[in-house]
Amino acid sequence: MPLRALGSAPAAAIAALTREIDELETLPRFDRDGAGDRALLALAEARELGLPELELRAQLVRAEVLQRCGELAEGGRLAQEVFTWATGNNSRYLLARSHYVLQGVFMDLGDLSQALEHSVRAVDLLGHDARPALRIDHLVRLADCLCLNGDEVGARERYPEVLRLAEDLGDLDRQLVALNNRAYFEALTGHFDAALGFSTRLQRLADEHGMTLHVGRLDTIARALMGLGRLAEAEEVLRPGLRPELLDASPDGDRGADSLLTLAEVLRRLGRLEEAQISLDACVRTCEELGLGTIRVHARREQAELHAAAEHFQAAFEEHKVYSRDVLQLQSDQRDARAQALRAMYETSEARRQTRRYRELSLRDPLTGLYNRRYVDEELPRLLQHGVQHAVPVTLALLDLDHFKKVNDTFSHEVGDQVLRIVAGLLEAAASAADDGDGGSFAARMGGEEFLLVLVGGDPAGAVGMPEDVRRSVRSQPWAGLAGSCPLAVTVSIGATGSHEVNTPDPAPLLSRADARLYRAKRQGRDRVVSRD
Repeated sequence: MPLRALGSAPAAAIAALTREIDELETLPRFDRDGAGDRALLALAEARELGLPELELRAQLVRAEVLQRCGELAEGGRLAQEVFTWATGNNSRYLLARSHYVLQGVFMDLGDLSQALEHSVRAVDLLGHDARPALRIDHLVRLADCLCLNGDEVGARERYPEVLRLAEDLGDLDRQLVALNNRAYFEALTGHFDAALGFSTRLQRLADEHGMTLHVGRLDTIARALMGLGRLAEAEEVLRPGLRPELLDASPDGDRGADSLLTLAEVLRRLGRLEEAQISLDACVRTCEELGLGTIRVHARREQAELHAAAEHFQAAFEEHKVYSRDVLQLQSDQRDARAQALRAMYETSEARRQTRRYRELSLRDPLTGLYNRRYVDEELPRLLQHGVQHAVPVTLALLDLDHFKKVNDTFSHEVGDQVLRIVAGLLEAAASAADDGDGGSFAARMGGEEFLLVLVGGDPAGAVGMPEDVRRSVRSQPWAGLAGSCPLAVTVSIGATGSHEVNTPDPAPLLSRADARLYRAKRQGRDRVVSRD
């Protein structure tokens, strides 16, 4: 993605930080690789370098980690902040990624329609030219959303595309995700033969690469077998993943509770009720330790089924009453959680504060602290319009450092950066001195060693004289001190014009005239101001 406001932040630092965030955006699920802590470090570094888009990309990684760890309110709030900034700043990539994270938040909140809306936008905005791994992640989320919203046709169109992209990329983990999710979808919709077909491919692919499927994927295979009545095979599939060390390492965040529940159902249907009770008790303990409310409610229903299978009908009836009560309580709790998360996500004062801060960052050059070209594009037309309507003159001066490449090549880029900062300070002082109450005067770095000084109000003749004062200030600076014993001299060439010459709210004619005069100043020997044709 094109980054804005990078200015002259160290190229090596930008490249390294970009690589880190690229990797964080494509890590496997949850926080196995310390993604949350790494995202915080990347965020802090991007903020220090003044790179708002990299900072916000890192914030989205952190938001997704929080979402996957169940902290939906905070994860959603962070994602909504990025979404607000991206909308105001027309950042297509950040919009796509914030939609992606918000999809996960709304999915976990149980709002499937909102999740689908975010997922569709995430795919559309990301585009076909995105990194393949990201495109796969966005597409599989969309396929999952279509499945849960009951769009079987749409899901069946997306899952093969996901698998094909993962195979083309040679990404084994994403191939496994595609096959697992497709198998789960087919089982969920009652197509158990198809589910088993994809489950078999899942197992075969893992075996070919010497991988052990974690318990969540084994559970998918077992559900397909259970749907076909192949209960003994379902048990055989589940058992290897239920060893304590593997349950603790489960990436699904439930420590295998859902699979213990599946095993309890398999064993009950096999008539091995005591073993089924042992598995169900282990599931319940895990739910209570981790606060897994939804699985705990499902365990209530299985407990009622177990009592009934043992012909303990009164106990089954009592358990079913508790199950019905807990279902209603769970629905109430989920509504409350959704309301609290939404309040946190859309908390307006914080969102406005963060948006203002990020917007200011996006309009500043990180090296010099001056405004950047984006600010010029937004602010200059407004100033000129105001000038036309209220007869307030506006003067523009384009400045370019003479032979600046020689400074970098001879004395180092570090010295060059110091030169740029000093010139920026002189320009900012000039803008401040020229501001006689009308407001709006500013200095900006247009890129490289080119600057713009915009002066609002005052006498046009005097304003045109200001660039000459700047030129003399630059020339008279004690530059030699920056380069030790080596001689260093810095001068600028300037082209100036004003609205008194071209009275229009359109900046283009004024900037073109100033640029032509700057070019003439260069041709005439540099270190001079040209303000007339």
